[in-house]
Parts: sequence; structure tokens; C-alpha cells
Amino acid sequence: MQKFYYDLHIHTALSPCADDDMTPNDIVGMALLNGLDIIAITDHNSLQNAPAVINSAKGKSLVIIPGLEVSTAEEVHVLCLFPCLKTAQVFEDELNEVRSKVENRKDIFGNQLIYDENDRITAEINELLIAPTEISFDALHAKINKYGGAFIPAHIDRDSFSVLSNLGFLPPDLDIKTLEISQNGKAKGFMEETGGKYANNQIITSSDAHRLWEINERLNYIELPELTAKAVINYLR
Repeated sequence: MQKFYYDLHIHTALSPCADDDMTPNDIVGMALLNGLDIIAITDHNSLQNAPAVINSAKGKSLVIIPGLEVSTAEEVHVLCLFPCLKTAQVFEDELNEVRSKVENRKDIFGNQLIYDENDRITAEINELLIAPTEISFDALHAKINKYGGAFIPAHIDRDSFSVLSNLGFLPPDLDIKTLEISQNGKAKGFMEETGGKYANNQIITSSDAHRLWEINERLNYIELPELTAKAVINYLR
């Protein structure tokens, strides 16, 4: 087993709340500069910039995990990570059917830009991506398992958009292996405050970066037999 340093929660300029300079090459470059081995691209309810990031990282010592940060019908944010782009795209096709049709107000929420691997803008998404979808927390869990992905409730320590703040509890009937705690929550001792309530869950901490300078340095690691996307997903599942 080897230690590999990760940041599994990074937004590109496709997320309206992220800076426009969160482009594929800038993200890959910053991740490499920071000494990371693995990053996940997790835009809100869309996968459209993941292919460009993956292409930007070709030939470099950085594994890109394709993913999304899905907002459920209950407005719970969940990281949905996949072992390969093809599987992630099949999932996204289904998610698009239940995605909100509310139009984005760029003057209020920001741009939603799609880039190619050379950081050229190729398109924009008009529907507001940060709006909740129509899929429930339980149904999303079942769908991610169907596609062999990792279902990770995001930043569970936060007072909004988390499973604990919006549902009030972690559903005991769902087999959820990994939870994400924000870096701020980790620093403030969230796990200690909960008295070991989630001791049986695996905990990850990522940046939730919306700006380049927020991408993690070599802070958090996981131990894997090999540096592949499949090994990462197997670890998280």
C-alpha cells in the first residue's frame, strides 16, 4: 500500500459560484504544483468540464476522478464519483432528466462556462446548476450504487446543504461508507464533538475549491495498492 495525496472536491468555472479562471489547465497545473496525486472534478449537477480536465492531465502524474456534486430534492449536497468517464456520462444523462430548468441569472449567480482542453470557452449552460434536482437522497444513493460509483455526503458538518442539517440524521438503512467533513469542521473538532457517532464511517476532507488558491496542498492522503481511478473508487465505496 502507498500513500497518495488527494483533493476530491474541486469546482471548475462551470459552477456559477466558482471563479472563471478555474479552467482545466489551471486546475491541473495548481494540483501538480501543490504535489497532489489525485483530484476529483465535482461541479454542481454537471459533468461537462470533466473531459477537458482529464485531457489536460494526460501524460502527467495526476489521476482525475470524474464526478459531480449533486443537489438532491432535499437540497443535500452529495459527491458522486465514478471510476471512468463513460460511466459518469451515462449517469449524467439520467440526472439531466431531473435537473432544474430554472434559468441562470449570470448577473447574480455567475457564469457557467464549458472549456476545452486548451482552456477555450466552447459553450455555456443556461439552466441554473446550483438549483436542487428532483432526485431524492435515497434514490440518488441507489442510482450511484447501480453505476458502481462512490456516494459521499458532502461537508456533513455544515449548517446548510448537508445531510445532517437538511435531513437531521444519516439514514441508517443506507450503506454509506464514506463521509466528507470540511477542512474547517475538521480543524474545529467535529468528529470529537459528535462523540464517535461516525466512527464506523470513513472520513475524507477536501477543499471544496471554487478558486485556484483554495485547492489543497499535500494535506490529506489515502492508502491504495495502485494509483488508478478504480482503486480510488473501490477505497471510497
